[in-house]
Amino acid sequence: IWYAEFNHRPGRVTGNVHLRRAMSLVFDPKEYVSKVIGIPGTVPLYRLIPRWCRGVSQPFWIEHPIPPRSVDLDGAKRELALAKKELGIAQLPPLVWLTDDGPDANRQAEYFQFLFKSRLGIDLKIDQQTFKERLAKMTAGDFDIVAAGWGPDYMDAMTFADLFTSWNENNRGRWKNQRYDDLIHEALATVDPRHRIDAMAAAERVLIEEAAILPMDERTRIYVHDPRLVGVVRHQTQPDPDFTWARFEP
Repeated sequence: IWYAEFNHRPGRVTGNVHLRRAMSLVFDPKEYVSKVIGIPGTVPLYRLIPRWCRGVSQPFWIEHPIPPRSVDLDGAKRELALAKKELGIAQLPPLVWLTDDGPDANRQAEYFQFLFKSRLGIDLKIDQQTFKERLAKMTAGDFDIVAAGWGPDYMDAMTFADLFTSWNENNRGRWKNQRYDDLIHEALATVDPRHRIDAMAAAERVLIEEAAILPMDERTRIYVHDPRLVGVVRHQTQPDPDFTWARFEP
């Protein structure tokens, strides 16, 4: 999954929930996937837990649906006004968007630069770095917003759900929410599948309501193979494709 991660450290305006909600309300993941990504198989992302993760008896996203977010310019302007009031400023300072130095990253950054300027009047400065330097700046908190992503470590929704707990070092924006932490602790402590999935879903709703991140897109792979080829296994978290049991049948 790919998302924009806000810096929640003290002194950063992106720590203001109304500002984050304003940015979320002007962003259309469908438009972004179509006009910026343009890779077949990529789907808009409105949440933290991707579509392939299992729930109890069905996919997680079917058992716990989150309605697609709609662009709401009026709502965004109201949230921006609340942000300025709480921050005690008449005009937001330019925000720094940290990203990699590849051509895709540049196109992505320029899209958000235009989006936030044209719809909210927010200036976005693009800070392009090598992958190594981007990670270093993320760890140091040297950004306002960073283009980030996460690939699963294992075949379970928890590999995503615990990303934004206060104790997870991959939570580079340092978002902290006690309710979120408690729900993930609850999911980790139970062996009951329904209780566990429900707790992760409730935690995800907290994350989305607080606009802790801005979900952007979920990458998938599109592939073809000869119909005579059978036994190929596809994995989300292991070497892919797996030809261990593959064979040709006439």
